[in-house]
Amino acid sequence: MKMNMLKKLSTVSAASIAICGVLHAQVYWDINGANAGATDSTDASGTWDIATTSNWNTASDGTAAVTTFTDTDSVVFSAGNNVATATITATGTPTATNLTIEEGTYTFDGNLKLGAAATYTVSSGASATFNDAVSLTDNSDFVIEGTSSMKLSGAGKTFTKTGSGTLTLTDSANSDYAINVNEGLVVINRTATKQLKSIVVGASGTLQLSTSDQLNPLTVNGLFIVDEGVSDSLGQLYGAGSIQAGDNTSLNIDKGNFSGDISGDLDISISKANGFSFNDGSSVEFVIGANGVSNSITSGDANMSELNLNGELTFDLTGADLTEGNSWLIVDVDGLTVAYGATFSVTDFTESDGIWTYDSNSLLQFSEATGYLTVVPESSTYALLAGCLGLTFVMLRRRK
Repeated sequence: MKMNMLKKLSTVSAASIAICGVLHAQVYWDINGANAGATDSTDASGTWDIATTSNWNTASDGTAAVTTFTDTDSVVFSAGNNVATATITATGTPTATNLTIEEGTYTFDGNLKLGAAATYTVSSGASATFNDAVSLTDNSDFVIEGTSSMKLSGAGKTFTKTGSGTLTLTDSANSDYAINVNEGLVVINRTATKQLKSIVVGASGTLQLSTSDQLNPLTVNGLFIVDEGVSDSLGQLYGAGSIQAGDNTSLNIDKGNFSGDISGDLDISISKANGFSFNDGSSVEFVIGANGVSNSITSGDANMSELNLNGELTFDLTGADLTEGNSWLIVDVDGLTVAYGATFSVTDFTESDGIWTYDSNSLLQFSEATGYLTVVPESSTYALLAGCLGLTFVMLRRRK
């Protein structure tokens, strides 16, 4: 009996040691030895290497003996809370299981890795800028309450952004990672050319596109902002959120469907034969300017791409030149195969036989058949012209 018990205890002890062996230590950035806090000033700059420089502490207040970083440790910047700024120079590509920025403004130089199932955290009021690549080893959680700017790589990996803060991506290498924007703001300001994959913007999230990129597919259930002058290609677009576009912006869409709102000066082109649908409940705005100047929905393909319109069109007439005879191409019916659904409408316009009419001091008509919005003469003008013609006819008869 005793021998069996000893064997069982030995087995349990061995398992416990094995489990403990895979646990990662948590260390705190600390450049001032066993003194409290991470630094004796407000700056905590130093070198982050592997097993060489003793810039770490196992005590959260920095009062234990300093130690070196062991690869795959979980790291916190910093010990105590007395850091205002720090420049961290990484050498040897350290891998952090978790990386937390507690306070202060940090700048990181040198390549880093986030380990398996890592969490990257930036606390409220803190910020971190990574000037060189941070690589994803696995799918990761980014909890950003403060701000962070990052050159990220990690082909085939996904990170999920939560927290109310802002993450800006500044990649220059070609990396096709995926993003879930569940909360807060993610700004894409990349110079990379490889497309990002499976971008999902949750109901509480915002994605801002500051540079032309390639997103495929993009699902927008929160807010998608397209900055002024940006042109982008979307393999697929889905969702029921909002798209806000700056001046002179464009999206080329291969296929998909959308049930949300699109506002601003956004040109949309549809580029695949199986086409795109604006679902019932969707709204697309057109900003009307000088004669012939507006955003529009056109074809990006010579194969008569399909467009299904089941939502509503709205016209911003604030800067419109409503001179009689002026017109604007809204839907390119010559380049697209367009189907107007039973729920299609034009805001504030009334419809008769595919002609939508609105009188706002000038008589406007949108024609489903031509896809043009046109300023037509008022009915009173027609009456005046008819009266003038009638009077001319009477006078001619009298002169005879």
